[in-house]
Amino acid sequence: MVMNFPELSVPFYSRARHYMRPGPGHFLMYIFGRFRVVRSFMVWIYRQSPATPLPTFGPAFVEDVEVDGAVREIRQHGFFSGLQLSNEVVEQLRTFSSFATCFGDGKVDFPFRYADKPFAEQQATRTFRLGKYHHALRTCPALQALASDPKLLAIARAYFGCEPVLLGARLWWSFAGPADPREQMAAGQGYHYDIDGYRGLTFFFYLTDVESSNGPHVYIRGSHVNKPLKHLVSMYKGRSDAQIDKFYGRERQVILCGPAGFGFAEDTFGFHKGLSPENSDRLMVQVRYGLHDYGTGRND
Repeated sequence: MVMNFPELSVPFYSRARHYMRPGPGHFLMYIFGRFRVVRSFMVWIYRQSPATPLPTFGPAFVEDVEVDGAVREIRQHGFFSGLQLSNEVVEQLRTFSSFATCFGDGKVDFPFRYADKPFAEQQATRTFRLGKYHHALRTCPALQALASDPKLLAIARAYFGCEPVLLGARLWWSFAGPADPREQMAAGQGYHYDIDGYRGLTFFFYLTDVESSNGPHVYIRGSHVNKPLKHLVSMYKGRSDAQIDKFYGRERQVILCGPAGFGFAEDTFGFHKGLSPENSDRLMVQVRYGLHDYGTGRND
């Protein structure tokens, strides 16, 4: 299937203005932070400045993992898939998702509880692709504890070589059903890479069982350090499946499946996407760390 990207037709100044909103520092990072020499230099700068460690609260929710081995995998391949949440926190986050209000496709005009989704879609006369929980980090103690988990912080600290900064934590549903290419891209279900900073690390955990038909996450191995120049200089970070296959080959495509609680660490500067769920809805949680908070996670 060929994907078209209507955002490519948006004038340069409109896209530039969007990335200026968090401030000129964010805009400069967004422009120059995609080049390896700049990224490496800025990481070195951050390593020279002492920072206050993020506090940790309560027991660890992530089962024991060998930190050095995880970091080696991330540096080489861009991801590490050996993480597992405790059953306790999986149940706490699922309970929160049942009672808290989520928003259809992230729009504040469409609030509903997960069990009421069919009625909400009927009232809105539209089908939702996503159900996002705004400000979940502020209102969910389990998510707050996960964001300060000592194992996650240890992996991020070792990968950065300095103290990590919490950028945000999110919880959302991806709903099963047919979707056209435009809807998939809007829902993060088309290949793209993120520029959250000069270096970043994101942890993902499934809160529902995810097999090949339940919307697994896909990562292109090694793409966090290896991109063609035309992918770097473009303001638009999305690419079609055909473009990704042509440059990287399908053998570097890693499809991450697992039961509820399965997790992985990922440098999201590499190309990634979530497949569109076909048979059942997918609930996922995400925790992001970086070197500096530019204020882009206001809804977390």
